[in-house]
Amino acid sequence: MRIAGTSLKPLEFWRDDVDPQQTANFASSLLVTALRMGSGARVGELGPRPTDALILYQIETCPFSRLVREALSELDLDALIKPCPRGEEVHRRELESHAGGVKLPFLIDRSVRLELGESADIVAHLYTHYGKGAPPLRLRGPLALASSKLASHVRGERLQYQAPSRRPELTLELWNYEGSPYCRLAREQLDRFGLPYVSRNLARKSPRRPEFRTRFGVMQFPRLYDPNTKIGLFETDAIVSYLSAHYGNSFVAVGEEVGAHPA
Repeated sequence: MRIAGTSLKPLEFWRDDVDPQQTANFASSLLVTALRMGSGARVGELGPRPTDALILYQIETCPFSRLVREALSELDLDALIKPCPRGEEVHRRELESHAGGVKLPFLIDRSVRLELGESADIVAHLYTHYGKGAPPLRLRGPLALASSKLASHVRGERLQYQAPSRRPELTLELWNYEGSPYCRLAREQLDRFGLPYVSRNLARKSPRRPEFRTRFGVMQFPRLYDPNTKIGLFETDAIVSYLSAHYGNSFVAVGEEVGAHPA
């Protein structure tokens, strides 16, 4: 069973080759999308584009960080993501030098020479400079924060930092969008190892989707590309397994990753 080019196998719990834990894991990721009513799944009205890369220090399961990522997705903005889970040191030291402490989320917008904390201020800034009009209610106010906190409660305990066996010299790239339960699982794995990556947001109605289809021949997310190994991957399971194998404690040689496709 498939939908939008992505396998629904995790929900086929009656199959002998489906792990019940895998089913529960995917179901809870799907629940997060439902709790947030698909926020971050569709691009809205767009304004000017930034002239330099946005940088976001965040944690995948942080409710405040989620609101910022949803805004990035709905505004069709890419960002260099620097995960800061508890126990991670490299990005947290960088953040302390910018913010005077570990304050998440934290955005650096070099296009306007601005460094900004507080999710509400970041979302307002993004819509002021790169959108049209005020942020929608699903991204601001007490109800939005309450549902985001509930979503974090669903997934929060699943993300525990694991020091990577190696740090990538070149930054990984992830084509994804915030409202996808499949993409969430891939992002969580990147966060788990504290791996920096460029989040290339391509939510529904993104004007950049035709270019993606032309380049890769399919419209399927997430897609990971690791320039350090020159390996590109579709399918959440393949991406999660690759990251664990190459950056976790069970390294395998390049070329042995199951499901790897040349980029």
